[in-house]
Order: sequence, then structure tokens, then C-alpha cells
Amino acid sequence: MLQSGEYTSELNGLNLWYKVAGQGPVCVLITPGHGAGNAEFYYASMKPLEEIYTMVYLDTRGSGHSEPAATPQDYTYDNFASDLDALRQHLGLEQITIIGHSQGTMHAMYYAVEYQQHCSGLILIAPLPAFDEHFLDDYNHRVMLRKGEPWFDEAHKIISDDIDISTDEAFRQYMMDIMPFYLTQHSVLETHKHVFDTLIVRANPMVGQQAVQLDLNLMTRLHEINVPTLIAVGHDDFICSPLQSERVHLGISNSKMITFENTGHFPWLEAESIFFDRLKAGLSALGLL
Repeated sequence: MLQSGEYTSELNGLNLWYKVAGQGPVCVLITPGHGAGNAEFYYASMKPLEEIYTMVYLDTRGSGHSEPAATPQDYTYDNFASDLDALRQHLGLEQITIIGHSQGTMHAMYYAVEYQQHCSGLILIAPLPAFDEHFLDDYNHRVMLRKGEPWFDEAHKIISDDIDISTDEAFRQYMMDIMPFYLTQHSVLETHKHVFDTLIVRANPMVGQQAVQLDLNLMTRLHEINVPTLIAVGHDDFICSPLQSERVHLGISNSKMITFENTGHFPWLEAESIFFDRLKAGLSALGLL
């Protein structure tokens, strides 16, 4: 039984930070890996999961409170998966359920492929299988669907320009400037201000992503994932859309997909009243509870 608390442990040669809370089987939540997302952001907003799981919120290398990798070339999917397995071994667990959001789902799925015997299930929120032409066409189409919004011109210029985000401060400002694209209900920024205030943005992993991460295509390997997989997606998500979730759903045989209307990239914030109830029902149906 894991003890609740905050920890820093040397895993794979790096000091990685994680927080333990909740009760039940262990579920590891991994941050997206590109620096714009940290474990405390999810800890502040996903408390209902602690009623059914012992949650381990992991800051991946370079994100949040975890130590950055030595070079941008060290932010590989192999290293992220190896870090996660080092944590599993450190916690003394034979298997773990993994939850990921956005690009964190790519790390979760990659782990399920490379470490099949140690993964008992996946929870994928706004999954993304590949940065391929299908993703780019879908992304560009969904960006332009917002063209009539009063904030569009300013946010579109920022998201389209080659802006220097090589410092933490510049990267955080960039993320907040384009946040309207990620949300359907912009009131969430105020109603969940305490959540967004926990957001730590690190530029180092993003530089690493641009160097080595963008060429991963999981479409050809999704059939290798043989664990129960629950997929949750916001209907209006512009970057990890329902189309991307459907690609994942069709590729993983033992998967279920839930779509949340009138929500974007953070459906558990925008559909808070129903999100966790529907998620728990899906987990139960898949035998993950």
C-alpha cells in the first residue's frame, strides 16, 4: 500500500517528482511531456479519481518539479517509457493502469506497446495517435471553425507565427494567449482559476519535443495494445479532436470511447458535473474498477 505524500526519487538518472493520493488500485497519471502541463495541475482537478484509485501524479522529465534531461535529444518516447517503468519498479508494482491527457496519451500508449506485461489498462483523455497529415488536416480545419470568435484574430496570429518560446516565461505567456482555442466555455478560466494557477510551464521539454518527438506514429502499432482502454474526448477539441479519438478507438480492440458535448481540450473541467460519473461507468464496463 502506497503512502500519500510528495516524493522525489532518482529514476533513470534523473530526480523525478510525484505525488501519491487516494485509495484502491494504483493508477499513474503522466504529464504530457512537452512542458506545458504538470502533475499539480491534474492533482488540483482530478480529485474524484482518488475515490477509486491510488493516484500517482508524475511530473515527467523536465516538467513541473522534475529534473530536466541533459540534452533536447534525451526527450525520446523510449526514455519517457523507461522513466515510467523505473517508477513502477520503484513503487514495487507488477502492473499499473496509466492515465494520460493530450500528448501524455502518446506516452501511455507507447508504454502499453513496449511494456505490455506491466500495463493493466489505459485511460486516454483527448488522445492523439500521430502527428501525421490526417492530424494536420483535421487541426487546420478545426482552427478555422473558430474564425467568427471575437478573440480569433489575435489568438490565430500567435498560434500561427514563429514565436520564440525558449524560456519558461515566454512559453507560459504563449499558452495563455492561445488558451481560447482549447476551451469551449471560457468561463472555466475563472471558475477553475485555482486549477490554472497551479500550471507550471517549462520550455526545456518543448525544445526536446521539437528535436525528437514529432515523428512518432502509433497508428501502425495500436493493434498491439491488448489492455482495456477507455477514451474520453471533448466534442469541440480543436487539437485532439473526436476524429483522433476514433482513430485510436478503431485501432485498439478492447476500447470504449466517450464524447462530451460542449467541451474542448479539458472535458473534465468543462463537463465536471458528469465527466467523472461517466468515466467511472466506462471503467466499470471495461473491468478497470
